[in-house]
Amino acid sequence: MEKEEKIVAVLLAMAILSLGVAYVTFFQGNGEGISNDALQLTERSSVGDLVYFEGSILSKKFTFKGEHLLLSVDYDQNVVKVFIPNNNGAVDVDNMVNENDYVRIQGIMDEYQDEREVVVQNKNDVTVL
Repeated sequence: MEKEEKIVAVLLAMAILSLGVAYVTFFQGNGEGISNDALQLTERSSVGDLVYFEGSILSKKFTFKGEHLLLSVDYDQNVVKVFIPNNNGAVDVDNMVNENDYVRIQGIMDEYQDEREVVVQNKNDVTVL
């Protein structure tokens, strides 16, 4: 092999290894749609925390303008409000879930009009179990 071919082979190997490290670092979850960084939802969860929980859907509806999906989910005998923005897959989630479905949801803890809610970042963060 010529010197230039060896250099190209080394650069190609480095690029493949870099992509592998980036995938493991940024994209690989635990196989269940839940990020390794997500914490189970509790009363102590704070605004900005990445949280997850499982529960039954009590209701689902679109906002007044019909752009965003709102879910009410029964979780440990409490009702958790879930907000799914239109650009984060609200229509897809609406087509995927129904009332009484048992789901796993991951999102960012937020507060809207003095009420806590979980904001879903991606349609894949809602899984029907």
